[in-house]
Amino acid sequence: MDNISPPQLIHSLSEIWRASLEVTRLVCSIANLHTTPAGDGHPVITIPGYGGADGCMAALRYFLQYRGYQAYGWGLGRNMPQNRMTSMAQMNDFQADILNRLSRRIKDINKETGQKVSLIGWSLGGNYANLLAQSHPHLIRQIITLGTPFGDPRGTAAWNLLKRLNRGTSDESQNANSWSRVNNGKRNVPTTVIYSPIDGIVSPQIAKLNTANTCNIAVNSSHIGFTVNRDVYRIIAEVLARTPRSNKAATLSFTAKPEIE
Repeated sequence: MDNISPPQLIHSLSEIWRASLEVTRLVCSIANLHTTPAGDGHPVITIPGYGGADGCMAALRYFLQYRGYQAYGWGLGRNMPQNRMTSMAQMNDFQADILNRLSRRIKDINKETGQKVSLIGWSLGGNYANLLAQSHPHLIRQIITLGTPFGDPRGTAAWNLLKRLNRGTSDESQNANSWSRVNNGKRNVPTTVIYSPIDGIVSPQIAKLNTANTCNIAVNSSHIGFTVNRDVYRIIAEVLARTPRSNKAATLSFTAKPEIE
């Protein structure tokens, strides 16, 4: 896709500042979050973004436990390879290893609880959730993704960094097509995509899915702040509390209350 562009520079530069405000707003809203729907106790696994670990989503898991869910971290340490990656091929190999280990984690929790698992993936963690939902629909109840780059990777602020590491040797069209193809396979698991038009890392152009069984919801959030954004918490509570069902592709905006179809 030739018209793909990374996020606006002002959004990228203000990421940390905006995320700090989102933390403050979340703390100030704790008393009001008790009005969100209570859960049914089914297991939910959080999956961090690239470079993140379980601590990055600890606040969200605490909220999920507070609402009555069995909240689990992904348990795989930091989402980062031991050696520097310089190509999309290496990224794909790293992803394959993570998917194998995470699928075992899901099977263990499914066996322990006797219930299907919901997955909440942030950024790259949402890509993992998406692929696992395609390959293990019998184990997964539904998935929710937060600021996940589903499309052309040139629509992320990190793309130019990868190009520098590649020293200009990367086949851009091959990389882009491969990344988009694996993220748009057949899905039998209900998928809620939460994205932000002011995301400073992932362009909203590539943060949506337009397939059956998918609902896209726009919310104002920084990329870093997805896991501490009070509006995101409300949407997650609404989605998890509803019985998963097939949906036609839809794109919604979050206003006063989350609109989920």
